Amino acid sequence: MDFPHLFAPFAIRDMRLKNRIIMAPMESHLGNADGSVSKEAIAYYRERALGGVGMVVVEYTCVDGQEGFSSMAPQLRLDSPFYRSGHGKLAAAIQSGGARACVQLSHAGRQSRESVLGRQPVAPSAVPLKSLYLNAVPRALEADEIPHIVQRYADAAALAAQVGYDAVMLHGAHGYLLQQFLSPLVNRRDDDWGGDFERRLRFPLEVVKAVRAAIGNMPLLYRMSVSDFIEGGLTIEDGEAIAPRLCEAGVDAIDISCGSLDRVDVIVEPMSIDEGWRLPMARRIRAATGKPVICAGVIRRPEMAEAAIAAGDTDMVSLGRALLADPLWPNKARMGRTDDIRPCTSCNWCIKETGGNRGVSCAENPRCGHETDPPIDDFGQGLRAVVVGAGPGGIAASLLLDQAGFAVTLFEKRHGAGGNLITSATPPNKEKLFWYHDFLQRRLAASRVDLRLGVEATADHVDAERPDVVVVAAGSKLAPLALDGVGDVPVHPAFALLLGDVALPPSSPERPILIYGGGETGTETAEHLAKQGHHVLLVSRSDAALLARNAEPLYRMHLLQRLRANAAITVADHSAVTGIDGDAVILQSKGETRRQPAAALLLAHGLVPDTRIADALAHLPVPVVPIGDSVRVARIGEAVRDAYRCVQDLRRTINQPEAIAC
Repeated sequence: MDFPHLFAPFAIRDMRLKNRIIMAPMESHLGNADGSVSKEAIAYYRERALGGVGMVVVEYTCVDGQEGFSSMAPQLRLDSPFYRSGHGKLAAAIQSGGARACVQLSHAGRQSRESVLGRQPVAPSAVPLKSLYLNAVPRALEADEIPHIVQRYADAAALAAQVGYDAVMLHGAHGYLLQQFLSPLVNRRDDDWGGDFERRLRFPLEVVKAVRAAIGNMPLLYRMSVSDFIEGGLTIEDGEAIAPRLCEAGVDAIDISCGSLDRVDVIVEPMSIDEGWRLPMARRIRAATGKPVICAGVIRRPEMAEAAIAAGDTDMVSLGRALLADPLWPNKARMGRTDDIRPCTSCNWCIKETGGNRGVSCAENPRCGHETDPPIDDFGQGLRAVVVGAGPGGIAASLLLDQAGFAVTLFEKRHGAGGNLITSATPPNKEKLFWYHDFLQRRLAASRVDLRLGVEATADHVDAERPDVVVVAAGSKLAPLALDGVGDVPVHPAFALLLGDVALPPSSPERPILIYGGGETGTETAEHLAKQGHHVLLVSRSDAALLARNAEPLYRMHLLQRLRANAAITVADHSAVTGIDGDAVILQSKGETRRQPAAALLLAHGLVPDTRIADALAHLPVPVVPIGDSVRVARIGEAVRDAYRCVQDLRRTINQPEAIAC
């Protein structure tokens, strides 16, 4: 076995796990509207149990439907016997898939909305919450309300034991109520429930003791933010003092996490954060408690998980987003098929979707959140398909059509496949996207797809293949831009530079590379060029506060911090490029026009769908399906999802039986 520590059995209390891999609790929004377990949720969790994890931790489950909700979308509940049946089916489905079943119990406290609860959220103190995702003004709990909430945790835990879960986890991380009581920033009480360290600790200890009494000898886990990463908040030193006390009160294992809604970027880290960055904190908590610890935190590769356990940093690893991307991660690792693991790149597409109150999904795995869909079978046997464009959407469509049995021809005008995946992966701190690029290249090489590089497909090329279906993934092109005048300033699309198709002359502070467009492509190109030693002038029509406005919010937070700190990048906001004059670019800003000497001009002012090939193929008597940027300029996740939906729709069309015989 390649990973002997990762796949060694382990025990928490009397519960034996077949390996050291835990599925982390993550909101899925797949429950029914009333908080009960849906068939979609059961299918989602069972698929990951079948993938080989040792234990599945079911997402945050509300212990108090009156005041404990945290989400506008369906959140699972276990605060009444009404919910026993669904949770019993869910636990059984996980166990029949070969994994232990654990449920995470949660109370949101101030991390909720009055529109959700129908009343003001509660908290230890009336400290407002202001974050990227939620603003709330809670009321302070009365002292006599707090024991009632303690009992709600205990009642929910008792129900969890009754329905057949193997373990219970308390959600004491990410700014939820248990952490709110611990935080000196949120708990400003001066009574039995707050005022100093001991009194702030009382509520979590009372909950642990009550839950331990309710579940008997069942394993009890506690997910803990061991540091807030906020000035004046909880530190790792606080975590080292708190964790042993929780264990003394009845906790069997600590699940290491960080942050709250004030610092979501340390909960669901953007792709710029290093793999395994929480492991040193896990090691400290493990040493402080002498109890087993579980560690998440951008653990993406089996090699890192194995090394962390072997080094004594952690006893178990918790995989969250990695199991959205590939539910089979554990089984593939156990069989030594690490190159076949679909890698999570921390792109946070999943966070964008759940943050928008939609069901969980993954940019790379379009089946995520749709596990009740039938598998793609060989319904295309004997049929031919043509795909135009080998970006991420086109490659995904080709692989899925090949899986369905089609004879697939994939045309790509460039001399390499990848398209916008390359432009997205090239800027600094986005190298993880090359993991996905390389994965797709391996999948493509192992498939039967006929890849024709260096061929710009025309209607004649496509027609010559006599296809039964055509998928157009031709991507986008620069939006029209009229530039007055003439000159010697080289002008190129920014994406051409990121693709490696353009070489630039030297630049200087007096003659910088000028980038026109303050969106994600423009800002990332600026950082890319600055890293190469260039001087950059980034010109944006909007205010500088709106740079990269459509980027994933947590990644954008870090990107803007780096841009502002980079002395090689100057931003000219409220400005427009109107023309070229000799060796200079003409800028218009606030009614004034000026000449800006420039070594080169890179255009990143916007993209529009490239519909030329789709329009040219409209006459064909077969389905012609545009996907991705050929429809609307969006992100990798939309393109891959379009590819999946296209093939699923074809399956339904081709396999559709006649509804009636008369």
